[in-house]
Amino acid sequence: MTNTKDPKRAMDSSPVTSNSAAGPVTFSQVFGQQCQLMEAAVQSLHTLNDQISHFIVNKSKTLDEDEDAFLPSEKESLKNSMSLMRHLLMDAQAGILSMMDDNKQLALRIEGAIQAAGQEVTSLRAELSATSRRLAELGGPGPGPGPGPAEPALMDNSQHGAQGQKLILEEERSY
Repeated sequence: MTNTKDPKRAMDSSPVTSNSAAGPVTFSQVFGQQCQLMEAAVQSLHTLNDQISHFIVNKSKTLDEDEDAFLPSEKESLKNSMSLMRHLLMDAQAGILSMMDDNKQLALRIEGAIQAAGQEVTSLRAELSATSRRLAELGGPGPGPGPGPAEPALMDNSQHGAQGQKLILEEERSY
């Protein structure tokens, strides 16, 4: 956790921005900044919890001595309410700390997935480049003017395809 004495100052920190010299902002950096804010919130909850504990210990003695302040049932209700608030604060702190840990793990998974996708894109680009080179080699210019060796085959296939479509249309009309 951050040892910040002033949680408000920690919450006023500037956001993480992309700097061309520093490179792109990562999810870990963004989640790290959010964790700093959450740590400040946890610290505030901890301080409030300490204040409630102090009130329960010190002020309850004062309430016991000053019989006119509250009725006995009100004193007991106040102590129970303070204890309940302490437990709720501790639950909130635990929830925030758990969420911070989950966010860190999520950031690492996201960055891993982005890195894997980047590697896959690089691999596909290399494969596409190799395929383009092979097609260029196969479709290179022949011994004279006119289409290369691959182009007549493509034209033959398209002619056969067009003839096949004409036959299908003629058969459909005959029914």
